[in-house]
Amino acid sequence: MKAFLKFIGKLVVVVVLLLYFFDAFYTYVYNHSVPRNKNQYILSLKNDSIDYVFLGSSRVENFIVTKEIESQTNKKALNLGTQGAKLDDILIYLKLLVDKGVKSKKVFIQIDYIFNFESNSDIVKSQSVPYINTNSVIDNYLKEKEPNYFYYKNMPFYKYAINDYRLGFREMFSSLIKKKTKQDYSDGFMPLFGKYDNSEMVFPEKIYENNASFQEIDLLCKKNKIDVYYFCSPCCSNTKNIEYLDSLKLKLPNFYNFSKAIKDDKYFKNCSHLNEEGARLFTNIFIDEMLLNN
Repeated sequence: MKAFLKFIGKLVVVVVLLLYFFDAFYTYVYNHSVPRNKNQYILSLKNDSIDYVFLGSSRVENFIVTKEIESQTNKKALNLGTQGAKLDDILIYLKLLVDKGVKSKKVFIQIDYIFNFESNSDIVKSQSVPYINTNSVIDNYLKEKEPNYFYYKNMPFYKYAINDYRLGFREMFSSLIKKKTKQDYSDGFMPLFGKYDNSEMVFPEKIYENNASFQEIDLLCKKNKIDVYYFCSPCCSNTKNIEYLDSLKLKLPNFYNFSKAIKDDKYFKNCSHLNEEGARLFTNIFIDEMLLNN
C-alpha cells in the first residue's frame, strides 16, 4: 500500500510539473508568434499612427474596405472588426490601442443591437487568455469579465485546456512555426462572396436604458482625446424593428445611421452582411459622407 501511494505521489508530481511546463511553453509561443488574429495584431503594434480605426463586429470586418479608403484619402486605415464582437470587446481593443501608444485621428465604432448586450464575445476572450500574465490590460479585462479568472491565472494549463478549440495543439503549432493566416491584419477587411439568401434581420423591440461598456468606451475616448464616431452599417430591406435605431440615436453622441444606405438586396450576402461588391459600395458612401465631407 505504501509503495502504491508513493507511486501515485510521484505521478501527481510529474503531471503537475508537465502542466507547468506546457503552460509556460504555450504562453511563450503565443507571445512570440506572428499575428494570427486581431488581438495579437494590436499587441504587435507600438507607438504607431493610424488615421482611421474601425471597431465593431463582423458588420465592420466584412463592410469596411480599408484599401479603398487609403487610395481615396491618402490616409492610413485599419479595420479591427471581429466576428461576434460586443461592446466589451471593443472596449478592450481600445484600451490595448491606448496602452500600445497607438495614435489615431478618428475612431469609428459600429453599434446596433449590440447596445443591448452587456457581455463579451467568446472569440475575443479566448484569444486574450495567453496574455493574462504578460499584459496588465488583458489581465484586468479577464479579471472583470471571466468567472474562471482565478483558475486561468493560477492553475497551470487550465486556460489552454478549457479553450482548446481555439488555443489547442493545432493553433499552438501554427503559431510555433509562425504560419500566417490568409487574412492581412494590417488591413483587416474580410470580404464575403455570394448572393442574398433571403434571410431577415430583427432588432430588439426595446433598447436598454444604458450600457456600462458603452459609457466606459465614451469616457475612455474623452480622457485620451480620441475623436470617436458611432455608426450603424447597412441592413437589408427585410429588417424588422428598425425604429430601434431611432432610439439608439437619442442615446449615442455622434451617431450616424447608414442602415438604409444600400437599398438593393443584391449587394447583401445575408440580411445583416454585405457581400464584397456591397462592401465596396458602402465604403465609398462612407468615404463621401464621413471622411471627405468631415
